[in-house]
Amino acid sequence: MANDIQSIAKRLYELRTFSDYSAKEMADLLKIDEKVYLSYENAEDEIPINLIYKFAAILDTEPLYILNGQMPEKDDVCVVYGGNGVSVKRYEGYSFSSLAADFKHKTMNPMLVTISPQDSPELVVHTGQEFNYCLEGELRVIVDNKDYFLRAGDSIYFDPSLPHAQLAMNNAPAKFITIINEL
Repeated sequence: MANDIQSIAKRLYELRTFSDYSAKEMADLLKIDEKVYLSYENAEDEIPINLIYKFAAILDTEPLYILNGQMPEKDDVCVVYGGNGVSVKRYEGYSFSSLAADFKHKTMNPMLVTISPQDSPELVVHTGQEFNYCLEGELRVIVDNKDYFLRAGDSIYFDPSLPHAQLAMNNAPAKFITIINEL
């Protein structure tokens, strides 16, 4: 994981400096403290996924480029067979597989997520809208301090600017599709 953090930090630095932003300017645009931003850019802390999306939007680049260093190549169609999208490991207990990583200029980000049981999920916020569809297991979705319980076939659509998280239930993993539309 340390190499992933270091690679992401390097891309943050390169993209920021190439775009002629100071660390202070970028921190202000992200609405975070400059020291916090520099801790991400110096690989001291792992940057949250919502800030990766925000950083990418500011610099008009692809979030997955920041995560894995590869730019999308498809203009018209992107096919992923067998759920084998581009794997993204971001949080302990969460495994993301991007189902449209190779599609340019996405207006939404569909991902297959497998989540392991954990005690206290990290609440996150980001722009846009979010849709979760439970495929396997049981999922607790927390949105703005309210709990919603999903089983296979259940779904939830919500405003992700509200603090939210997903949690696998009954000491068993859960698998779900999430689609995030970054407005």
